Amino acid sequence: MAVQSRDEDLQPVRLYKFEGTDVWQEDDEHARLRGYFPLSPGTPQASEVSGEDLMLVCIELEPGNYLPTHRDSNEELLHVTAGTVEATVGNATTELSAGEIALVPVEVPHSIRNVGDETARILGIFPSDELTATFEKPMEPFGTAVITIGPDADAE
Repeated sequence: MAVQSRDEDLQPVRLYKFEGTDVWQEDDEHARLRGYFPLSPGTPQASEVSGEDLMLVCIELEPGNYLPTHRDSNEELLHVTAGTVEATVGNATTELSAGEIALVPVEVPHSIRNVGDETARILGIFPSDELTATFEKPMEPFGTAVITIGPDADAE
């Protein structure tokens, strides 16, 4: 089996320069984030750097804001690239700063809160190109608590 090189397609991608989506819960002014997702095969401007079975979700949280508690259909690796956050995974809570990571097992409730004084940036790395996140309350602008993202999400 020949190994295909992607070196000729190597291009830098500025993760937080895509058009992001503001996401929030209606009844909580701090349940608010900006999401850049998914970066997976087929994403405009990013398909050259995406794995076939991998998804990258980029999140920005302003100071005091948080990503509400939810469960994901896949294991997730959280990587803080800027700022300081408090990550709660199951019953455990820890502070993570730029360069630190935490593992979130499949379907374990988790949340992320910006506890610093600058915008926090977090990468969520998933071992699949499709993801279903289930929140406790509906998330806007989606109008639902169950959000599926990935290449086949529109087919549902």
